[in-house]
Amino acid sequence: MTEQQPMAAAPIKYREDGEVDWANMWETFCDLALEGGPAHRGAEANIPIQINANPQHPNYMQVYAELCRGIYEVSGLSAHIGEKPEWLAIECPIVGQAQWLAGAINQEHVAAQATGQQLLVPIHQDFSLKSEIKSVITVVAKTTHYWTEHLPQSVKQSFAIQAQLSKAGKKIKRLFNRS
Repeated sequence: MTEQQPMAAAPIKYREDGEVDWANMWETFCDLALEGGPAHRGAEANIPIQINANPQHPNYMQVYAELCRGIYEVSGLSAHIGEKPEWLAIECPIVGQAQWLAGAINQEHVAAQATGQQLLVPIHQDFSLKSEIKSVITVVAKTTHYWTEHLPQSVKQSFAIQAQLSKAGKKIKRLFNRS
């Protein structure tokens, strides 16, 4: 099976104040790559994790502010700098949601990880508005829309149960590893 061409980029829409209008950028979304739709980015243009992110760099905070604003506008989720500066941590309200979103985002050719209820997406001072910033916000919009509007409640519940069992398993393992 050959990989589909990446989805076409939507034009950036701006508000009257000159800021990007993330909340009104898209009218519809194509199917997720996870569900057989085209990936947001081609494999050759994937956004990997940048290991040299520098939060002291003047551009880093601008990228951070735009990512946080855009992510909130498209998903209602809050974000902050993760434990490592190359990750932006998005707080998911439902246990298991971060894990599902990370898997779906990786299929869109954007790096993502999950730690507990945090979805981690890349951030770097060299990200540009029309490329990486837009791509990160787009895949968060696309996947959170799918999670909210299309994923059956039973699937969400199974992810929550799986996350709780994993947490309980770790506690039991720590208990038995004690001397």
